[in-house]
Amino acid sequence: MNNVNLIGRLTKDAQIVEMKSGNRSVINFILAVNKDFINDRGEREADFIPISYWSNHGEKLCLHLKKGKLIGVNGRICVKSSVKEEIKKYFTTVEAYKIEFLEHNKEVLA
Repeated sequence: MNNVNLIGRLTKDAQIVEMKSGNRSVINFILAVNKDFINDRGEREADFIPISYWSNHGEKLCLHLKKGKLIGVNGRICVKSSVKEEIKKYFTTVEAYKIEFLEHNKEVLA
């Protein structure tokens, strides 16, 4: 089973990448998720998790994924690799299949 549920805040505005076919896009953003403990300096730390969300309506959704927004993400962990100069590096991201806005505001989502 590969399932992850996260709640956190966007560290900056989401970025959209249109696919060459033109009918799909991917939205990329970083989610800051607080850790459950406080460090030695009395501060709460966070993990910064890269998220990708594939969509047919990416432009509309991306308008609302702004820095500081509190959202929930359901998805799966995805590990990718690349080789550069004979060195293999691994990258872990979350591929989201559901995004939920968790703060009430006066914006109307389409």
